[in-house]
Amino acid sequence: MERDFRVGQVLDALKELGLDNNTIVVFCSDNGPQGQVVRELGNLQTPDMGNSDPFRGELGESTEGSIRTVAIIRWPGHIKPRTTSHQMFSIMDFFPTFAGIVGGKMPNDLPIDGVDQTDVLLGKANAGPRDVLLTFVGDQMVTARWKQFRVYFTDEAPTGQGPRRQPGIGSNSAPMNGYPKVFNIEADPREELDIAACYPWVIGPILKAINQYKASLKAHPNPPAPNMTRF
Repeated sequence: MERDFRVGQVLDALKELGLDNNTIVVFCSDNGPQGQVVRELGNLQTPDMGNSDPFRGELGESTEGSIRTVAIIRWPGHIKPRTTSHQMFSIMDFFPTFAGIVGGKMPNDLPIDGVDQTDVLLGKANAGPRDVLLTFVGDQMVTARWKQFRVYFTDEAPTGQGPRRQPGIGSNSAPMNGYPKVFNIEADPREELDIAACYPWVIGPILKAINQYKASLKAHPNPPAPNMTRF
């Protein structure tokens, strides 16, 4: 109720200023719902918790339910009302997309993680320019999404069961214990059937994207990942 009220204030202010028809409004989130961890540890054991159905996962994980969220984008006269797109779109894509819309120039002295999604927003393209998204926990890449497939290089236990992460290929001292794992999140949104043996070719495009990312780090290393426990 509070969020609805505050968003309404913003939209009312734009209308009063005569800017509502010339303003792009984005309502989105960068993560899925809070789940059992917050309920048990940070919310005094109250029953309050979100639900990411039909996907699995909660805030803090790299599962589909943790990072796949709804976004609402409004731009009167440009984005057709009541239209829906299921194209892969990252929050990182807003930077180059908005730069392109306003005629801004993107920097060319470092790699840009986002891609211009203007044609998707305006309904000019059925398929967007993004088909890969790499996901990290801290500075370690743990999963990757390519088209409708999600690939795990370390384990994400089903939410609320057992250790959250276990060593896999790509981790230190990694045992050969069945990684990477591949799931078709369109046919199997709760990721219950590992299809790596049936679809080994999915790993190829994923590794290509990972190698491109790693190559970019040679000239432009990432800053240290934040760690709130290192006081």
